[in-house]
Amino acid sequence: MQTPHVYIFRGAAASGKSTLAPKFAELLPQPVALIEQDQFRWGLHLLGRGVPDVQDDEHMFAYRNTVLIYEQYLKANHYNIVVEGLFTWGDTASSQGNARELMELARQYGLPCNSVVLKADKDELLRRNATRAYSVPAAEFERLYDNIYHTTDSAELVIDSTGQDTEATLRLLRAKLHVA
Repeated sequence: MQTPHVYIFRGAAASGKSTLAPKFAELLPQPVALIEQDQFRWGLHLLGRGVPDVQDDEHMFAYRNTVLIYEQYLKANHYNIVVEGLFTWGDTASSQGNARELMELARQYGLPCNSVVLKADKDELLRRNATRAYSVPAAEFERLYDNIYHTTDSAELVIDSTGQDTEATLRLLRAKLHVA
């Protein structure tokens, strides 16, 4: 088997993470672990609650759960790993977590890692967000948008999906990351 690889997908609400990450994961050699931060947020301890009901410490709880599972797959050292969330680049105070920590963990376990920042025009993201089941309130959307895109690392791949459908964005990802 070839060396497993880690792919981190981050971006604002409605940027396409939870749509693209599973499709991208299907392209990778098996076995693949897909870790979606929202599963720890909405699928477990926040089940049945709305976005305005969630406190920062609960977001951090979801992130810490994400990291625990992520590290278990890193330790196994034979899974390609795709992880997605509202991660900032390196803001350790962010309740959403940060991609730098995830990349450092991958390095500690000797796995190559790519961080992908999914981005689109803010107005387009706001329109997409308004149609979602877990729509983020406007003020929180603005705060998250600013925190997530405030800093990107030069090693990160930034993909702008403004005006593109999922398949076009996926083709671009495949080409940039050299995935068959």
